[in-house]
Amino acid sequence: MVNATKRIVAAIILASAAGCQHSSPAAPAAASSADVLDFLIGDAALWPRVGSHSQNQSVDQNRREVCWVKYANARTFECWRWDDAFVYHVVDHGIDGNTGESYSFSDGRWLPRRLNGSWTLTVADNWMTWFDPGCAVVGAKSGPFPYRLRAWIEPARDAGTQLGVRETLVLEYQPFDPAGSSGAAEYFSFARGAGWYEWDRDEFRDVFNRLGGPARVPQRDIVCGGR
Repeated sequence: MVNATKRIVAAIILASAAGCQHSSPAAPAAASSADVLDFLIGDAALWPRVGSHSQNQSVDQNRREVCWVKYANARTFECWRWDDAFVYHVVDHGIDGNTGESYSFSDGRWLPRRLNGSWTLTVADNWMTWFDPGCAVVGAKSGPFPYRLRAWIEPARDAGTQLGVRETLVLEYQPFDPAGSSGAAEYFSFARGAGWYEWDRDEFRDVFNRLGGPARVPQRDIVCGGR
């Protein structure tokens, strides 16, 4: 998520956002293969939502894309796309609230389309491009950006009073420096049929699991890099 207070500095692979109540959780095996879109894309009747902040889901089936507009602001959003093999992280345009900055990945593989048990992936050959509000590339924040991923499905997790107990897909994301240091792991939680409802990092927990708020959609004309 890349997220509310997130700032990634590629040169030294640090992230300075908040977030996670998890402390390296064990990954239980899923009972059977599942299409991750059943978790990523929630029922439209369950959006928009509020909690730690306002968030709305926006799905474009023609583009094979799901976006989340954050803070009730059409300029702050994150978008992922999918094909038959993977879900890809396309753009995060919600840096530190409303700075107008954004970033994208050259590789961007984020999740497998189908998940059976615990899944891991190391994306070593990835480049992050950081854009200022005018879409100029910020060289000091752009560069090699490897990251690790892990995902699994928990059979029953309480997603809050209005979403209830549901199967939950958990995605763990961690940038790392090949020289040895790693950024803090982030955890994304997606309830089957309800979509993204929680993001965690370190001791910070960001939850958006109560119905309400404005149904904002992404302001696409501000996306850099022709995406």
